[in-house]
Amino acid sequence: MSTLWLAALAGLVLVCVILGVAAWLIWRRVDLEQRTLVKRVIRLRLRDKLHLALALAREPRIPLAVRAIPPALILYLATPIDVIPDFIPVIGQLDDLLIVVIGIGLLLRFTPRYVLEEHIARLESAERG
Repeated sequence: MSTLWLAALAGLVLVCVILGVAAWLIWRRVDLEQRTLVKRVIRLRLRDKLHLALALAREPRIPLAVRAIPPALILYLATPIDVIPDFIPVIGQLDDLLIVVIGIGLLLRFTPRYVLEEHIARLESAERG
């Protein structure tokens, strides 16, 4: 029985490593303008990031499948069912982090750039004044 658990744990670790490498490879292929846009999102306060996610989920100029990403991420994080259980140290939280990073990456990649820039500029100007 313990070898079955070890094999399952090794498989889960392998899945996390593969997802991490995939996320890293995707990030390497992003152009400079998109990286700048991502850095602008990172500089926003947490509350503004949540407002951005909500605004993008409601934005009619974005395809419905892309608009479904923020609610899907929230539902995934809110449910107690995980790909890798959280009681497994480090790896349990790592799968949540990887799924969030990949989801945010998909949202930013498939959202039209002008729509994203418009919403980020609005939040940045509200933050300043």
